[in-house]
Amino acid sequence: MVPSRQGRGYASEATAALTSFALSLDGVHTVHANVERANPASARVLEKAGFTRYDSTDELFSYQRTVS
Repeated sequence: MVPSRQGRGYASEATAALTSFALSLDGVHTVHANVERANPASARVLEKAGFTRYDSTDELFSYQRTVS
């Protein structure tokens, strides 16, 4: 995202909407996402969208959100 648009909630809103849409589809029960450890802002976007961290490596955090 371009710097002038960062911090306005666009990524959080888009992530929440796309995740809700994906989970509304037949046969979709879980959405997975990975973020680089060096990018805490992206990790926070996922957490705000209801994702939980379930794994990590030296470079990545892995998140998932399941149908509730």
